[in-house]
Amino acid sequence: MDIGTQNVENKIIVFKKGTRPSQRFEIYKKYGLAVEKNFRSLNIAICRAKRPEVFSLLSEEPWIESVEEDVSVYIQVIPESVKIYSLRGQEIPWGIEKLRAPECWKSFNGDEIRVGVIDTGVDATHPDLKENLKELMGTYKKNLISDDNGHGSHVSGTIAAVNNDIGVVGVAPKAKIISIKAFDKNGSGQLSGILEAIDWCIDSKVDVINMSFGISNDSNALKRVIKEAYDNGIVLVAAAGNNGKKDGVLYPAKYEEVMAVTACDRRGVFAPFSSQGKEVDFIAPGVDVLSCYNNGGYVLMSGTSMACPHVSGACALILSKKRIKPSELKEALARTARSLGYSKEKQGAGFIDVRKALSIIE
Repeated sequence: MDIGTQNVENKIIVFKKGTRPSQRFEIYKKYGLAVEKNFRSLNIAICRAKRPEVFSLLSEEPWIESVEEDVSVYIQVIPESVKIYSLRGQEIPWGIEKLRAPECWKSFNGDEIRVGVIDTGVDATHPDLKENLKELMGTYKKNLISDDNGHGSHVSGTIAAVNNDIGVVGVAPKAKIISIKAFDKNGSGQLSGILEAIDWCIDSKVDVINMSFGISNDSNALKRVIKEAYDNGIVLVAAAGNNGKKDGVLYPAKYEEVMAVTACDRRGVFAPFSSQGKEVDFIAPGVDVLSCYNNGGYVLMSGTSMACPHVSGACALILSKKRIKPSELKEALARTARSLGYSKEKQGAGFIDVRKALSIIE
């Protein structure tokens, strides 16, 4: 082992708001920290130290709000649910029909709306996706932007698969996908990569961010970047989680600024794997959902990961009629949602009816 690199750790340092660059630099110098990534506008930095005990001393500094572990983050799919699906011609997936999205397409189809998909990447040559791919970048590994898992392509297809007489159609078939690969081939990523991805979405002025992932522990850094995105007028949608527990909603779905989505099947039955909690906003199709996959393919998948992009796509449809604030969009969806007969902890305001929601947007 190289003696110069042993005991190296990365941590997320959250500085108090208003901290000046010179004050941050003073901290780096005093503790011998190497800055891996600096989010200047957020007062957050990813730092490395050769001696782990250094980080425990930082809490005593007046300019530090918290020092966090760079924890692992996971996509919210049920692994054993993935089933290859053969298509002839084009098929509109059941969930998109249930949302009544096809009834909107003659007038509104997500045209020019930019949806940031923070996921495992995307199959950039997929015949149902390539036309709607606007930008691709990666935070997991800078030179790796393609989907080596399939999850990101599936999520992107639910949002914006092209209406082209082949394969499937997305909820908003003319929305533009901004793909940010933040997860590896196993569907695992790091919190630092998520922070970078959301920060990049803010700078790129996306309209919606789809987050089909979650972590169980709160994070000051994640909370801060989520609030920054929301304050910039970005609509935020996240998977509630697949732990099946009461009061089990994961972060970032648990944050007030984010729409938390649980899953149901085609009969409207609540998916038992869905996390529950008072933070739940909507329920959407999440069992045996048909969408795009790697290598130009199509599969069925289940999870709140699959429910989440149905809501993101619905938001893109509505925004293509009128650019409204995230709070106004959420209110329109909630006012027109249909109850499936479950508690708020399971369904929030209910199942989205995007046609009705569009009808009340003036």
